[in-house]
Amino acid sequence: MSNGRGRAMTGFVRQKGAKHYAYWSTRDPATGKRRQHAKAFDTKTEARQHLNEVVAAVQSGTWRPEDHLTVGELLRTHWLPAKKSEDRLPSTISQYTNAIDAWIVPRLGAVKVAALTPQQVVAFSEQLRTEKTSRGRRGLSPRSRQVAVGVLKAACAYALENGLAPRNPIAGVKRPSGKSKAMSPWTAEQARRFLSATRGDRLAPAWALLLLGGLRRGEVAGCRWPNIDLEAKTLVVAETRIVVDGRAMPSQPKTDAGRRTVPLDERLVALLRAHKANQGRERLAAGAVYEDAGFVICDAIGKPYHPDTLSAWFESAAKAAGQPRIRLHDLRHTCATLLLADGVPPKVVSELLGHSNVNITLAVYGHVLPGMSEQAVSGLSAKLLD
Repeated sequence: MSNGRGRAMTGFVRQKGAKHYAYWSTRDPATGKRRQHAKAFDTKTEARQHLNEVVAAVQSGTWRPEDHLTVGELLRTHWLPAKKSEDRLPSTISQYTNAIDAWIVPRLGAVKVAALTPQQVVAFSEQLRTEKTSRGRRGLSPRSRQVAVGVLKAACAYALENGLAPRNPIAGVKRPSGKSKAMSPWTAEQARRFLSATRGDRLAPAWALLLLGGLRRGEVAGCRWPNIDLEAKTLVVAETRIVVDGRAMPSQPKTDAGRRTVPLDERLVALLRAHKANQGRERLAAGAVYEDAGFVICDAIGKPYHPDTLSAWFESAAKAAGQPRIRLHDLRHTCATLLLADGVPPKVVSELLGHSNVNITLAVYGHVLPGMSEQAVSGLSAKLLD
């Protein structure tokens, strides 16, 4: 059917014992597979009347199933295949799969979709918050619980939209608030000391790109030399390397804003030139075993580093440099915080970081702005008042 809710293919009535069964078939809009439906009646007339009504409803797009579809069947057989067909990023599909297999199905998989209640979902979220994980930690993070409930809500909405359920039983349920981990940016002096201490580090260019360009870990790991113009002093973020089920794989920025051009200053250009020249020497020394895929950050034979390796290396480097322990991602936060504190307009910082709009930048780094306002007023006062 044009509305995608499935078209009745065949229909018949058959007697089994004292009951008369109406049978009809539809095609699943998500998978294209044929699904048979049946309903029992006391008389043949009732069965035939129901069959005629069902066929007419399916053809008009108003039919809703009265079956026993479970939450597990909805997620694994219908919703997840539909998401995969939408060309979602592998990391996104992996996140959905983990939420389904590890969190939702073990607790709600056997529940009928039509019987699911808001109270069950609230209890499910609370269970995820308080139960110990397989690693012995108490409960999942707010973000993980937000993902789990979000997947469940999206699947139930999909079931209603595609004729797999007569209604969305949890339409009014809200996702848990997903509080982000507190960022721990370094001060300018701490960042300077770290870069100075790691000047001879093999990954010095990576640390510089994270701190000075505000790049993400995956953007640094996936950066290739063709995307860097040392003459024009620009770096184009066009490729990334992400981790899916523990494996590193190529990807692209999620949004148009993520595909951006990052300016490089003279010092950073000089660092990258020296790094490129050293790679050239390593290529000659390695000979035929060198894997020349053009990665900026790679080992002595050209193989790109696993993104998790960058994080582990950074933790060791920060400790050796005597600087406070922070996450690798906090180098990006450090870049943004220092720029805003130095008076760089939020719009400029937003574009540098690849945020889809400046409101995201303001929401994440709003704590920096009050001090900026005080500095601005003080500066203007000095100019206008004696």
